[in-house]
Formats: sequence, C-alpha cells, structure tokens
Amino acid sequence: MLQDEIIDFFQNVLPFDRLSREALGDMVSDIAMEYYPKGEQILKQGGPPIEFLGVIKRGGVKVYQISENDEEVVIDLRSEGEHFGMLSLISGDRSRNNVVTIEDTICYQVPKKTVLAVLQNNPEVNDYFLKSFFINLLDKTYEETRKAYSNGTTGEQLLFSTKVKEIVRTEPRTVSPDISIQQAAIEMATHKISSLIVIDSTGRPVGMVTDRDFREKVVAEAKDVASPVKSIMNTPLITIDAEDNCFEALLRMIRHRIHHILVLEGRKLKGLLTNHDFMLMQGSSPTILVKEIGQIESIEELQDTAPKFYRAVSSLLHHGARPHNITGLITELTEKITNTVISIFEKENGKPPIDYTLFYYGGAGRRELTLSFRVSMGIIYSDGASSQLQAEADNYFKLLTGTINRSMLACDLTGKKQCIKMDNIQGASFWQEQFSKWGTGAGTGREAGFFDMRPIRGDHKRVDSLRQYLLNRAAQYKGMMEAIVADTLQVSPPVAFFKDFVVEKGGEHKNKLNLYDKGIKPLADCARIYGLEKGVIHRSTLGRLHELKSMHGFRIAEDMAQAFGYLNGLLINNQLRQAEEGEKPGNFINPDILTNFERKTLKESFKFIARLFEEIEGNYWGGKVLP
Repeated sequence: MLQDEIIDFFQNVLPFDRLSREALGDMVSDIAMEYYPKGEQILKQGGPPIEFLGVIKRGGVKVYQISENDEEVVIDLRSEGEHFGMLSLISGDRSRNNVVTIEDTICYQVPKKTVLAVLQNNPEVNDYFLKSFFINLLDKTYEETRKAYSNGTTGEQLLFSTKVKEIVRTEPRTVSPDISIQQAAIEMATHKISSLIVIDSTGRPVGMVTDRDFREKVVAEAKDVASPVKSIMNTPLITIDAEDNCFEALLRMIRHRIHHILVLEGRKLKGLLTNHDFMLMQGSSPTILVKEIGQIESIEELQDTAPKFYRAVSSLLHHGARPHNITGLITELTEKITNTVISIFEKENGKPPIDYTLFYYGGAGRRELTLSFRVSMGIIYSDGASSQLQAEADNYFKLLTGTINRSMLACDLTGKKQCIKMDNIQGASFWQEQFSKWGTGAGTGREAGFFDMRPIRGDHKRVDSLRQYLLNRAAQYKGMMEAIVADTLQVSPPVAFFKDFVVEKGGEHKNKLNLYDKGIKPLADCARIYGLEKGVIHRSTLGRLHELKSMHGFRIAEDMAQAFGYLNGLLINNQLRQAEEGEKPGNFINPDILTNFERKTLKESFKFIARLFEEIEGNYWGGKVLP
C-alpha cells in the first residue's frame, strides 16, 4: 500500500510522470524518505557531491549561492513535487549550491544508481533534464490542456496542421509589367479571370491588377489603354510563404482586408490562395464572421457580435490554435469592427473637417487582445487648422468618440466604458510635446502602451513618426527608461512562495486574481523594457522576444515567450468558460478551479516574473527602486 502511494505521488512529478506505473514501481523499490526540520542544510556549496536525488514530498527548500562578496544569491525556492541535487549527482563534482529547508520538510531520496538507470533507459526523461525546468513544465501543462479540448480533426484543426503549399491550387496568370493595359485586359477576357499577377524578368511577383483597377483607374479616369500595366498595378503585394501554416495566411488576409494572397516559394510565385480555399477546408471558418462584419450597415447589427467571437475563438482554441494565434485573430476582428463603426459614422455625418489617423495602443497595438477586449485608441490630426476649422473638428471628433465608445460597449467589445478619450485626440505637435515631458519617477501618468501604438485608419506616417520619436527619446534619455521601469515594477506578482496565491480578499472578485494585470501585462512590459534597451522595433511581445533572442542572444527570451503564451492561453480558456456560463469574460481567475499542473505552472510563472523584476531593478538601481 505504501509503495502504491509513492507511485501515485511520482505520477504527478516531472519528469517521472512520463514513466509507466511498472517502471515507477521499479524506481521506488529502494527509495528512502527523510525528515528535515526548518533551517537544516541538506547541501553545502563546495561540499561533497550528493548521492541521491531529493524530491520534496512536503515543505520547501531554498537553493542559493554565496558570492565572492559574501552575499547570498537566491537561485530558486522549491516546494512539493520539485527536486534538488541533480547537477551534483550527475557530475559527481562538489556541490555548487547551498540547499536549506525554509520549513519542516519531508523528502524522498532516490539513490544515484536508480536515477542513472532511469536516465539511461528512458530518453524522454533524460531529455527533460537537458531543457529548463520552466519550459518543461509549460510544455506539460499545454499538452494537458490540449488533450482536454482536442476532439478529432476538423477544418479549424487543419488550419494549424496544414501548410499553405498543401492546399494552394490556383495558378494565377502572369504578365510582364511593360505590356499595355489593353493587352492585359485582353488576357483577362480571354481566360475569363478577374486578376493578373505582374512579374519581373526573374519570375518575382511585383504587382497585381484586378478588374476593379480597370474600372477605377482606367475607365473612371479615362486613362490611355496604351500605357503600361505597371502604371495601374497594386503594390506592395501581400504574400505568404508556402511553408507557413494556413492560419497565418488567413490572419494576413483578414488584416489586409483582401480576398486572395500570393504564395511564394523562396522568391518565386507558387500560386494564389483565396477565401474559397479556406471555405472548402473549414466549412464555418472565421472568414464567415469577417464576411458578416463586412456586410454590417448599422450599429444595431453589431450587438450580437460578441457571442460570434466566442464561438470562433472556442472552435479554434480547442482544435490546436496557440494563444498568439487567438489574440491575433481577436485583434484583427476587433479592428475590422472599429473601422466598420467609423465607416457607418462617416456615412451618416460626412467626412472629417481635417485629416486624422486613428491608432490602437497597448494590447491592441501589439495585436494581443483577449476576450476582455481592453481596447485603447487615440487620434492624431493635422496641425495648423484655423480656429473655426479646429472648432468644427473638435465637435466632429466628440461625436465620433461617443459613437465608438457606445458602439463597442453595446456589442460587449470593450472591457471599459471608454475605448477612446477626448484627451487622446490631439494634433501631432501636442502629442510630441506631451511625450517630451515624460521623465523620472513612478506613477506620473505615463502610459507605456504608447510605445506600441499602431495605425489602423488614415495616414500611417503620422503614428509611425510619433512612435519613432518615442523610441528615439527612450534611447537617448535615461530618465525616461528609469521612469518606465519604475512604473512597471509597481505590480507585485501574486504568489506567496510555497503557500497560496495572493488573491482578492473581498468584493466582486473575492478569492480571485487578475491574471492579466498581475501576469500577462508585466511580461509584456518587461519585454518592452528589454526591447527598448536593445533598439528593437517590433511592437508585439513575441516579436520583441524573438528579435532579442535571435539578434542579441537574450538568454531568457524563450522562457518569457513560453510563460507569456501559457498565461494568455489560461486566461482565454477561463474567459470562454465564463462566456459559456453566461458571464461577461474578464481578467480575473479563481485558482481553485485549476488542475494541479495548471496551478503549479501558474505559480512558477509568477515566480519567474518576480525574478525578472529583480533583475531589471538591479540593472537600474543596484537593488533599490527610486521613489
């Protein structure tokens, strides 16, 4: 009976959960159990190597080193189900770390010869110890979640398992850029097609012409049909690599509001992918929702949109979509709705008195929205208008702002009452003046999400140049970076070492924690800080981390990316559960509803964020945050 209890315990301990019950029986046959009171030293730095792998059954230990300056450097805090001593055991060398109990602790001791036999006979266990503990835990938890939701192979699942090259069927007609418009029209009429791809002498696609171009650029403008077709072709082209998965192609088509996308193999044209290809693959795909949004003609028709979002996200998530696929899709659909609302407004109220650019910032700017729809927007308009014209513009923007806020709120596509505030509608010079005042000290009203601003309507150059001003200022002015860091470190990760999560003590969210504000946003903020330090221009969190790793050798980028994906996936799953139960999806989660693996991984994620904070704090102030 005792052996069965030990086997049951190890079935929930990484990486021994990968062993069969029979193999675990062999492993624990000569296992010992030892009690260590609080404060007892199990391993001593520089001391003899350990002869067993310690696996904590109850209690906790601190793993640390003493530096050359006699300072204690804590490496990790480990609790139930975690182990210590593997490095010393495998190397047979002197222990590199101190291991001391921080409460009364009971450990299983797995003998060295047993551990070595398990590693030799089980490659998957051996591989585990070659990877970081954190990534292994995330992999395990994701796999558990995926199994819980997988249900056969559907069209949605195929989106993530199928490469573009496997479904591309259409071979587009190609022409030289120098043929005449008339020759191009004859080519389209002869083959009864609605588009042509323009390629250069090397076979590289350089543009596209459609029947719409003939209507709007030739007939409507009475253009000479002897002119070269390159004078009316559309550039730049939106393309996808043949090796990418189909979901990425679909997302790109939604983002650019196109019905077809060119497939490239290397730099050569492979084929053309259309909406129809996705319809054949999926049946009821997100393209259906995109089409419905495009056909909306009144604000009232938007009011049933949120449930459609939930169904689309649920279907994709349960059939293999990674969290960044989901947040990207949510953002693209939300952006499409935003533009639809504005188009309806302009149809009813006319064009604006002065030119403007609407932009997203924060999570929406990074294309990282979840189902709580925390959308933040701003407007940059042209400077130099007369006082009368400016007054007309102020009135127009006030009406527009009210319409956007009411519309998004009415269709449950915002987690707050205002997506856009009047204070965030300003001329370019005003925005730059405000950013120039950002300085040292925490809590002074800065919104670091402006570093992620992304234009979605109007002249993109206004937003891009303003964002570049911010990036340049961060690079040149240390005070701004210190201020951004100080603001970021105001959040405390909600985990109390070995005990429980730090949750809300009362109110609407009693016994819950804010997964977005306490976990996802701090990771995004840390990625932004590291990115700004290295001059990374990517907006998205994963984009920043990828560049930090590939271009700058950033050692913890992979762990940060894995944690970010895990927390987003956990939040979206919880939001879908809330929607299914008739609640409005939010950012709070009750840790008690999670599985053991999910709770453990969540704790490790928060501890990881705490270590990031300590590193950033030390980098800027040697261990002390300025007030």
